[in-house]
Amino acid sequence: MDLADVLAGLDDRPWGDVEHAYGSAEDVPAVLRALADDDPETAGAALHELYGNIWHQGTVYAATVEAVPYLARLAAAGYRSADVLVLLGSIAESEDEYGVPRGACRAAVAAQLPLVLPLLDAGDAQVRQGAAWVCGHAAGGERTWSALEGARPVLNGTRPGLEGTGPVLGTRPSLEGTGPGLEGTRPGLEGTRPGLEGTWSALERRWVVEGEPLVRAELLAAMVRLDPAAAVGAATAALDPTGPAELRLAGVLACLDAGLPWSAVHHDTVLALLPADDLVSGRFDEDRREPLQTVVDILLRRATADDREAAFGLLEAALALPGPDARVEAVWAAGHACMNSRSAPGRLLPSLVRLLGDPSAAPGVLSLLGKTAGGAGGEVDGGSADVAGALADALAGLATGVGTATSTESGSAADSESGTSTGIAIGSGYGSGSSSGSGGTADQALAVLVTVAPERAAPLLAADLPGRPRALTVAAGERGLGTARAATLPFAAELLDAVRRRLADPGVQGNESIDLALLLTSWGTRASAAIPELLDALPRVPLVGPKALVALCPADGQVRDRVVDRLRKATRTGPEEGRPAAAHALFELTGDAQPLRAAIRSGLSGKLYDIRDAARRSAELGSAGAELAPALRAALGEPGQGRTIPRLDADTELAEALWRITGEADEAVRILASVLAESDGPWFNWTGVRAARLAAQLGPAARTLRPVLESMLDTPLHAPACALALLAIGVEDETRRALADPVLTSAEHNADPDTALEALTSLGRPALTQDHLNRLTALADGDRRVVSSGLEHQIIRADERLRIRARATLSALGGPREPK
Repeated sequence: MDLADVLAGLDDRPWGDVEHAYGSAEDVPAVLRALADDDPETAGAALHELYGNIWHQGTVYAATVEAVPYLARLAAAGYRSADVLVLLGSIAESEDEYGVPRGACRAAVAAQLPLVLPLLDAGDAQVRQGAAWVCGHAAGGERTWSALEGARPVLNGTRPGLEGTGPVLGTRPSLEGTGPGLEGTRPGLEGTRPGLEGTWSALERRWVVEGEPLVRAELLAAMVRLDPAAAVGAATAALDPTGPAELRLAGVLACLDAGLPWSAVHHDTVLALLPADDLVSGRFDEDRREPLQTVVDILLRRATADDREAAFGLLEAALALPGPDARVEAVWAAGHACMNSRSAPGRLLPSLVRLLGDPSAAPGVLSLLGKTAGGAGGEVDGGSADVAGALADALAGLATGVGTATSTESGSAADSESGTSTGIAIGSGYGSGSSSGSGGTADQALAVLVTVAPERAAPLLAADLPGRPRALTVAAGERGLGTARAATLPFAAELLDAVRRRLADPGVQGNESIDLALLLTSWGTRASAAIPELLDALPRVPLVGPKALVALCPADGQVRDRVVDRLRKATRTGPEEGRPAAAHALFELTGDAQPLRAAIRSGLSGKLYDIRDAARRSAELGSAGAELAPALRAALGEPGQGRTIPRLDADTELAEALWRITGEADEAVRILASVLAESDGPWFNWTGVRAARLAAQLGPAARTLRPVLESMLDTPLHAPACALALLAIGVEDETRRALADPVLTSAEHNADPDTALEALTSLGRPALTQDHLNRLTALADGDRRVVSSGLEHQIIRADERLRIRARATLSALGGPREPK
């Protein structure tokens, strides 16, 4: 096909009327032309640009639909065919569509299958593989067909359906007995929509004659997507132990995708293929780059006891394999299981503890233990007392260099079989290097020990405080996204002495000095001996230091007077960013509000961050901040002027401050109404939540906000806060009953589960049906984690806290008191 024919009509399309990731698609024609350039560098840059605009991190657009026919023509004409086919398949695979009807991009690719199917017989194996990748995603799935039924033609002469797909290669009868894995396959797909039968026939015919393992793997995956039941024979045949490893792995995944029960053959095949990551390095599915993790994930998502047992049994066996690379992959997959299954940590902990003696696996194990430890109150989630004791011993050994990871490959497997040894060997090597162990591993081990056995960790941290920054951060309490977890270390005199020595060193700056101050804060007046060092370090910790001084300060005496004097001085001459904190601490200790009012006035004339901080401090002053009301009003943004998210959030906090200072709710309600009017769109979701939470505090005074609050209930993130606001305003019993469903949906989707549980408690038992209680029971006792996003090292702990709270909510509402 001549390039002029390939790009015919390119400039006639309405590129200026459609958008891609960066706005107008007017630049796409030039990029498509560059894709056909003879210069490899120019064509490569064009491909890279298309991955950035019409397929941006997996999102597809209206411009994508317009570009698809030209991409298919370019591939059919031999212009970077393999690369373009991968892009087309990725477009068809995407479920993240912006500005287009559901399934429109996949339908656009499906309409081009007449151009793609002949490429299944191309001489280049990568082109054949790419063609199979496109077929599997374009022709597979109900979504394709529902979209095709209403799709408009993309180019003159191209039909939106797949009529004509079959005759491209010719139709043929069933291939029973003509090739491996197709015995018993039915002759075509009777009753299927037009074109699917022809696509299946083309894939089936190629499967019989194809010799390249990666191409066969892609063909198998495509057939399973088109018709899982019809592909069972091929999937099962692919497990042949004499076959190529890439195809055997594809067979396991195909069997799972087809819904077949897990079997010993699948189990043994996966174990025999580990390490398996390299076996999929030539495949196009980015979501399946870690095969063992993929297998485990599919089994866990089936949500049956048998499949969970299969997943855990596979992981335990993989963790005991002799090869270090296989064990590393197994630890990674175990981590994924623990992040998704509530029962995984307790089940897998014994196997993981044994691997702490393995130099290749120990870093991954420690990383995983750092996420699972402290799920509900300091212990390693689900571990028995014996295992927890063995874990603490192993961690202490690694933290000090006494127990170092020097086990051999065979030793790890033997330990796992015996089920008695921790796998920690004594000797030089990994984890050693000084009396305190090697920095990275020892610090990582001690950080986990802080949570698992804090009383054992405290003296070890004291012994080498400068060399254990990670352990210090965990001991000081986790911080992130505006939340903090309380410090976990009990008071220890030797650790207090070590903290004082570090604070006395003027070279200690940044995060370490902050962590030291937070650790002291957690100890309260027991750490008052550190006040002199903390006062000297105050310029280095201007934000957290004042709060620490309040916690440590005795009730009276000369030390208290010295603290007050230093804080008063800090409000005038200390680092500017720390003056509000110093003034607030002074107010807490003395009740003198004047320095705080001065700091607030200064903040209200600053940047949005300063305004929000000042508003929060004003609210805490209450009536003592009455003279600040004019300054608070002056700091408000102008409604209807396209306020940004930080601006809207600041105005919400200003509204609360005015209400708490003046006691008048009407002004706050007016401000909230203007904020909610401009909080439209997904980027403003949390702004709406904050506004709704304030409305809930305002109670009946916020009744004029009821219509907008009710309109926000359809957004899962908004529903719990809006429900609380509506309940505070006062609603009818019928409305109360209607609130339960969106609130539960919010929790189930991990939108705002904590507020959802609060809202369910407020709704009360009369508003809930048995179905609602069953759903709440699933939140409390289901195996699948509800919390699945956030800071990675906090997800498991957050989910465990949610589970405890869900159980308490269920009990308060009269549901089952014990987990099922």
